[in-house]
Amino acid sequence: MKIITDLSKISKGLYPDLVIGLGNFDGLHLAHQTILALIRERAKRLGGVSAVFTFREHPQRVLHTRENRPILTSVVHKLYLLKQSGIDLCFLAEFTVPFSRKSPEDFIVDVFVRQLGAKEICLGFNSRFGHERRGDSALMRRLAEKHHFTFVEGPPVRVGDRVVSSSKIRSCVKAGKLDEASKLLGRSYSFLGTVVPGSGRGERLGFPTANLDPASEVLPPQGVYAAWIRIWDCRLVESESGISSLEGSVTGKFLKAIMNYGRRPTFGKDSKAIPEVYILDYHEDLSQRTVEVIVGKRLREERTFRDERALKEQIKTDIESGQKWLAQQS
Repeated sequence: MKIITDLSKISKGLYPDLVIGLGNFDGLHLAHQTILALIRERAKRLGGVSAVFTFREHPQRVLHTRENRPILTSVVHKLYLLKQSGIDLCFLAEFTVPFSRKSPEDFIVDVFVRQLGAKEICLGFNSRFGHERRGDSALMRRLAEKHHFTFVEGPPVRVGDRVVSSSKIRSCVKAGKLDEASKLLGRSYSFLGTVVPGSGRGERLGFPTANLDPASEVLPPQGVYAAWIRIWDCRLVESESGISSLEGSVTGKFLKAIMNYGRRPTFGKDSKAIPEVYILDYHEDLSQRTVEVIVGKRLREERTFRDERALKEQIKTDIESGQKWLAQQS
């Protein structure tokens, strides 16, 4: 998958018969997967190029910086999932406050019609775009007729009685409804984290953990969980040509782990809740590497222990409980 990070280098006609989807694609959930399949199918029928137009930073995080709203997939996580979907091309644009003031009409005409020369534009069900989210499918139909492109709206995708959406999935994760989140995602809920230096408390207790910085990705309620991790070596490599790529690999091996997410109150509470993982039967240094954490069963809530000995005994119990549950999932 080619990744276009500088739209100024792109001119109309460079990608003829372009079938392109517009959206944030946060989480690449079941509804997104339906749209991507539709894009690929229609591009194949035309003998054209399948593409998506998305943003490096989620618009809500740009427009509401003080709230630090978490998302399901950071940019590299999203690009990896897009690449796995089989899409040919990703236009990765910068979302800025000035850009947010662009009317939906100007956005579609200036970027998709005049610059990209899109043959077909696809939107997810009930999607919104442009200034104050005023753009919708009704507007797209009018613009398609006026500017001679084909507009395709994806169908609503439901799991049970729920329409699949990124906001619903984020709410499920925050509420600890991870099984429900996974059903809506179409895969197991997970988050990415970079291994960062810690205090060394886990190693002193005999259970060395990897402290994680999850950047902007949404996390479940604090507590102790059984989990799996796999090591990521993917990164976005940008080029002055404006055509960038996702390089590196993701190991296919899943390692069993126990995750604690919280403020470690036995030691006086950290100011910020931190996820940390104890990887079973693994002893290599993961410093500054990125791992994907697939979060499984919640074993218990985080609580304060009278001393380190009591905490150590509880950790042993957590590991035994986690191993038993993980073995049952194999």
